[in-house]
Amino acid sequence: MNKTRCFLSLVAAVLLASCADRTGMPEFSLFNMSVRNEAVQVPSEVLIDDVSIVKLDNSAGAPVIGIIEDVHESENAYYIVSSETVYEYAKDGSFVRRIGAKGRGPGEYLSPQGIGTSGGRLYVFDYNTQKILIYGEDGSFISSSDQSALMNSGIYLSSFFFSGGDMILYASSNSSVQDMLRWDAVTDELTAVSERSREMLPEEVVMGENYIFGDRYNPFIYNNFNDTVYVLDGGRPVPSFLMRLGKYRFEYGDLTFDGLMSLTSSRLIFNWISAAGENVLISYSVNIGDESPSYLGLYNTRTGEYSQNVEITGIPEDFAAITPSERIFEGMQDDDLLSVRPVSDTGDEYVIIKYRFK
Repeated sequence: MNKTRCFLSLVAAVLLASCADRTGMPEFSLFNMSVRNEAVQVPSEVLIDDVSIVKLDNSAGAPVIGIIEDVHESENAYYIVSSETVYEYAKDGSFVRRIGAKGRGPGEYLSPQGIGTSGGRLYVFDYNTQKILIYGEDGSFISSSDQSALMNSGIYLSSFFFSGGDMILYASSNSSVQDMLRWDAVTDELTAVSERSREMLPEEVVMGENYIFGDRYNPFIYNNFNDTVYVLDGGRPVPSFLMRLGKYRFEYGDLTFDGLMSLTSSRLIFNWISAAGENVLISYSVNIGDESPSYLGLYNTRTGEYSQNVEITGIPEDFAAITPSERIFEGMQDDDLLSVRPVSDTGDEYVIIKYRFK
């Protein structure tokens, strides 16, 4: 029975990919094994107008930054989610405060993984408790979503994204209801952005894991179930282009149980995706034998040009280089990308790097 289910699931996935082939949308394959080319050298001045660096406070009383989970910039501050704690820094890099604390009490969180600001308030998503916690500009706790319509919706969240003042919630594959919702924290109203429907075409289904990135007013939504990148039009996702992850494209000989069992599900590991201006940066790793090299892909939404392996050269400081291993976050402006990283291997001095793309 399990063999049959696995086989049918794979066949359905292949059919989804073949149906999407007929959409006529721009498309590219994230990685093509047959053209494992050397890195394409792209001078930074072709993509980037400016690189600015802010040194973060490392004086006594300032936090020791660990693993970076998320970074957010507001008009007056930077917020960093690191080592299960939320930190606030002023625009000059001076440490301001910790926001909340680890725990299960009011204003506390276990695993913060999403952060954003709107209307003078700070919103933090706690993945473990599935709550959205709301704080004031002074860091004081205001409320959380634990008693709201959101908590009774049946949706299991991955995170959220602010778009034009609206909070777009996106679900993990554990959810059995709508895959994307808008939530108004003030009125506690939920509105469906997408939902599963038998009438929807394969390229229209937003199902499973989603990534939202880019334009704050009309973001991209990448759904890795069907390789489709959407934009929102009239509050609904509209297919824009296809980004082939490759995991549903198998040879005919794989369509047997033995062939299926011999496949490794982690052929390609998707790391992060960010967009600035007309450029989309994609970080991913590929399992090739005993190796797992990392690549930086570059896609231009205006020309449709894609390079699966690029190296951005000419950034003044070596520690500020954009590489597949250094995670890049969305900035406050649509042309900005952010990174937080140590200046040296000692890890005693961190900086925020802002890249302003053309």
